[in-house]
Amino acid sequence: MIYRPVRGGPARLFNGDEQAGHDVLADPADPKLDYITRLAVQATGADIGGISLMFQSRIWLPSRIGVQDCYLARAGSFCTSAVEEGSGWFEVEDASRDPRFAGNPLVSQVPHFRHYAAVPLQGDSAHLLGTLWVMGRAPRRLDVAQTAQLRLMARIVVDMLELRYCDAVTGMFNRAVFLQHLERILAERPGATLSVGMVDLIGFRQVNDLFRRETGDRILRLMGKRLEDWADGALLGHLGADQFAFALVSPPHDHEACMRRLCAAIDQPFEVEPGCMHTLNARIGIRRQALPCEESADGLLDAADIAASSIRQPQGASAVHEYDAALMARARLRYELREAIRGAPRFGRLEVHYQPQVDVAHGRLIGLEALVRWRHPVYGLVGPGMFVPQAETSGRIFELDMHVLELVCRDLMAWRARGLHVPPVALNFSRASLMHVQVFAHLAQVLEATGVPGELLEFEVTESQLLDSPTLLHQRISALRALGVRVAVDDFGTGYSNLDALTSFPFDRLKADRRFVHGVASDERTAGVFALIQGIAAVFEAELLCEGLEDEADLSWLAERGVHCVQGWYFSRAQPVQAIERVLRRFQEARDAPLSVPEMRALLA
Repeated sequence: MIYRPVRGGPARLFNGDEQAGHDVLADPADPKLDYITRLAVQATGADIGGISLMFQSRIWLPSRIGVQDCYLARAGSFCTSAVEEGSGWFEVEDASRDPRFAGNPLVSQVPHFRHYAAVPLQGDSAHLLGTLWVMGRAPRRLDVAQTAQLRLMARIVVDMLELRYCDAVTGMFNRAVFLQHLERILAERPGATLSVGMVDLIGFRQVNDLFRRETGDRILRLMGKRLEDWADGALLGHLGADQFAFALVSPPHDHEACMRRLCAAIDQPFEVEPGCMHTLNARIGIRRQALPCEESADGLLDAADIAASSIRQPQGASAVHEYDAALMARARLRYELREAIRGAPRFGRLEVHYQPQVDVAHGRLIGLEALVRWRHPVYGLVGPGMFVPQAETSGRIFELDMHVLELVCRDLMAWRARGLHVPPVALNFSRASLMHVQVFAHLAQVLEATGVPGELLEFEVTESQLLDSPTLLHQRISALRALGVRVAVDDFGTGYSNLDALTSFPFDRLKADRRFVHGVASDERTAGVFALIQGIAAVFEAELLCEGLEDEADLSWLAERGVHCVQGWYFSRAQPVQAIERVLRRFQEARDAPLSVPEMRALLA
């Protein structure tokens, strides 16, 4: 039998073959946690069991055996008493005779559970308050071996919970758990006023780089403690890196005074080294909403993030900006972009346009650069500058980059199926996507599904990325090259990287930024810098490709110096799939007779 406590009603029993299911707002089941819970029930000879975590007025059961609901009331619960007692063990031999629990529905209603044993969960994170517990119908006391087994399992559970639900640095709830609890607040607090906030620390990365990661981690923990002291009882989360989030239900009437206290707490200086103090300020975005509301937890946090990102760099103090009508359009754009990526036709579709790359000396097509566009039902064809930054600030850039990758590979597969010779296609991924844990698995999956060989893809890494965690980036790029993928250093000349970074970085192509190509024939400084770039490409035996070519004079200047690989409006803008297919076919027909520059321009037009 499966016991299900029903909110506001008597207890009910379910047959064992009925599906217990999971609350629609709950975290997906974790088989490893469920396995530990099942072992605990079996090892102690209990009837039901679970893992309970306390949050405000509720108890959350991320794992349970014999209980269907994953949220229970905290008042008068066994879990609350077990945690508040403060010892490492809690056991009730006969709850029906204990005045603390005799009225608990688990005890007073069928099937009348009487025995309870639990180990409080005590880890490094003060946010994990709960128990690993078991219950049985018959009164008894566990023996020494059973007690030892339950204690051992509880230590394993603590490690698993902290890995899944807590940020590794601060111990605070991670983004997923923060949003889950926020969804619960939206569902259970009608009539209340909710303030959702995003705290974006300014200059934290520089502190982390200058004073080592250990100092940065210590500062993040101290910042988390300041937030806890500022808003006792609020829902708090560390979303990673330099971002925190909070949710206040029915916040103080004087909202401005509350925000001033928050800014004052954040702006206190930190001791980064003995005798060396440093102050971090923050951009704080707020989204206030009366409940109930139609927005999701993710939408509210997105709105707070938009409000925070709209703040210019504060000068010497933290700044607060509340989400308003002016920011609503940006939030709407984020929402529509997310839905367009997911394939919702009413929000248009994302498509890839391709800009040709040519070798003027041999009259052939040597590559294509993939550039994403959004064909919006209202605004028409929208360029990436309008929506890619929104994807980056909302944490959806990996989803966007993977969607573009799939579109490119589908186009390559279609062209190859029509017998066309296809040159490599360059994709400019964000650093967040290159560092994402799933990027290799997703890339391998797409290549296998489409049959596209890795050598037909070229990933562009900007020069500035070489200076940011170069060792880790080197490992990532090496793993990509193991899949056969080409690598190019993009925007070269703009990032001030040193030759040491390039020496340890395996790449196939160097792309000179357009500012060192446009006007190179008429500007001595531009020409001087370009000569250095050309020399570096020669030293590393990398193909040099010049971006942003627009003038015939610049093309002639480059050709005189042996530079023949170019890309730019002089030959062609980025073109949609159908136009590029015609270009591929024309170049294929002309491959036995290399095309002249006028012929290539006419063909690409």
